[in-house]
Amino acid sequence: MSLHDELGYLNPFKHLEEETLLNVILTGTFMVKEGHRVLKPFKLTVAQFNILMLLKYQSENGLINQTRLGKMLLVNRANITGLIDRMEKAGLVRRLADSEDRRVNYVKMTDTGSEVLEKAHKEYFSRIEQIMAPLAEEECRLLNLLLERMRGQVRKRRKN
Repeated sequence: MSLHDELGYLNPFKHLEEETLLNVILTGTFMVKEGHRVLKPFKLTVAQFNILMLLKYQSENGLINQTRLGKMLLVNRANITGLIDRMEKAGLVRRLADSEDRRVNYVKMTDTGSEVLEKAHKEYFSRIEQIMAPLAEEECRLLNLLLERMRGQVRKRRKN
């Protein structure tokens, strides 16, 4: 279904660029909502799932400092603190103080977090495979390239 029909617009888009951008935004919104739906039975938010994934696949010895986690998640430092607080209360992660710098906290996944991640991971990636099935591998690569170019234009503009 076209975006025009999906949104119930009366008139066609006047600018292809606007239609394309709205397609990207609407698709991203749908994907985030679907992520929440898939992860809800595991009592995880998308951000919490992402933290567990980062701890499993992007950490050194299972540890990532809290500031670095915040940068990797694209959330500010205050948000990451609250997020880690909630995950710690749920038993998914624990904080470890840096022995050389008391201002630095490392985050480590607990056994409970690992168990929850294993179950959620299967469901999440099964759903991603279903969603992405209509696209061939080369189309996925092209879409990645195009989206990276769009982000590059936004970054370039923000620096000026």
